[in-house]
Amino acid sequence: MQEQVTIIEKKPNMLAFKSAISYALYFLALIFIFKWLGIDQNDPNISISDKIISSLATYIPFILAVVYVQTTWKKELGGYITFGKAFSTGFKVAAYAGLFIALFLILYYLVLDRNALNAIMNAAIETAGDDENKIKGVEMMRPYMIYFIGFGAAITYTVFGLVVSLIAAAILKNERPLYAEEAPATL
Repeated sequence: MQEQVTIIEKKPNMLAFKSAISYALYFLALIFIFKWLGIDQNDPNISISDKIISSLATYIPFILAVVYVQTTWKKELGGYITFGKAFSTGFKVAAYAGLFIALFLILYYLVLDRNALNAIMNAAIETAGDDENKIKGVEMMRPYMIYFIGFGAAITYTVFGLVVSLIAAAILKNERPLYAEEAPATL
């Protein structure tokens, strides 16, 4: 009788999923923290310091989430990871995070804070000025704006995560050598 040995390949999906959902929850909490602090990211007249603070608080943890999953996966693989595996691991985090952020933004604007969407729409009407066509266009977009915001966030985080994954994968790659040189035997 012949036994067949099956090798189960490890996959980073669950690790990427957990990291992405953690970041998306952080992102949702950050929206409420900014609101409490009086920082409105959608305000066209936001101060430079508030813009810098909000950008750093938003993107640095996202970068760290992607790199964390890549380095953790590298450790689980024994310290060796190819560029392709490192990239795909980081990209999974970015894609999951983009999806979860989109869902949380839709939830936020539909359920948690409907006034925030009205503020965005009022700012868009104010930006349109006296142009009737622009005002009409903003009003036509009102029912769909929530979905455009969610879709835009999903695309933005996925593309940004793609770039972060490429850079981190290039830095973290450490391929297993094909053969290990043995030291010559000494007598």
